Amino acid sequence: MTAITLSRIIATLIFCSTFTVTATANASKDKHAEHTDEHIEQRADNNSDEHADEHSDEHSDEHSDEHGEEGHIELSADMANQAGIVSTTATSGELKQTITVYGKAAMEPSAVSQVRARFPGMITKLSVNVGDRVVAGDVVAEIESSNSLMRYSISSPISGVVTQRNANPGELANEQVLLSIANYKQLWVEYKIFPNQMSQLAVGQDVTIYNEYLRVNSQVKHLVASNSASPFTIARVPLNNQQNQFFPGLILSGSVVVKQVPVPLAVDNRAVQQIDDTQVVFVKNAHGYESRQITLGQTDGSFSEVLSGLQNGEQYAVENSYLLKADLGKSSAAHHH
Repeated sequence: MTAITLSRIIATLIFCSTFTVTATANASKDKHAEHTDEHIEQRADNNSDEHADEHSDEHSDEHSDEHGEEGHIELSADMANQAGIVSTTATSGELKQTITVYGKAAMEPSAVSQVRARFPGMITKLSVNVGDRVVAGDVVAEIESSNSLMRYSISSPISGVVTQRNANPGELANEQVLLSIANYKQLWVEYKIFPNQMSQLAVGQDVTIYNEYLRVNSQVKHLVASNSASPFTIARVPLNNQQNQFFPGLILSGSVVVKQVPVPLAVDNRAVQQIDDTQVVFVKNAHGYESRQITLGQTDGSFSEVLSGLQNGEQYAVENSYLLKADLGKSSAAHHH
């Protein structure tokens, strides 16, 4: 074997050895890199899952804290007072059966006065006009007597409003009405009661007098036969008019209580709210209110019999209970979101 051939063989062996070492090193490096990438990816997945679980738990806790138990509204007593939410205690009650009657406001006969001169003579002074208010004892006119030529004064016999003026100074006063004065502070409502209603009416029954704008509570004071030609009886009901809200001739309806039915538990109808297809009331507790589904029985329009869902002695929101319904609706929408 020549020297040249041997040199080539040695060079080839050295090259192959170097290539094998390099390839082995590169493969080991690649395998280590692959293992490193896998390890990093696994840690990333674990961190991602851990973060997701932590975020989910945190969000769940935050969501739960924010909205609380479903159907419950956190509300302090001060905030309830500021919102005008008034509660009452559930108890037994009476449902009122009523009939509706119709009539007109009328004057109290003793509250109308016709002012005349005591003696014939010349009217020298008439100091009031239609619409003026007078007090009993106020001087409203002066007359010069035709017999004695002496002047005398005329005082208002009642307090009220001048509704008519039928004379002027310089005229003769004989027996005519000079002034009409009426006191509207106390009126009556005269309701027509027909034969089919008469058996249900009695003196002393409670009556709610009302129109589109006003409501006043009173009682039947008199039942008076109209006359032989009229097929109805008159129920006279006193109407307190201290605020001058009514006037004679005004048409007014009346709701007369003809029967009262006792029930073990009654709820004020203002407290009942409709949520979806259920009726609920908001029951007061230590931290606010909770919505409570209830079942109702008979009603008189103002109160209803409670069959289930509310216990005697529990407090529930009456006035402005719709605000609690609105707040519950907002919380429910946020919860579902």
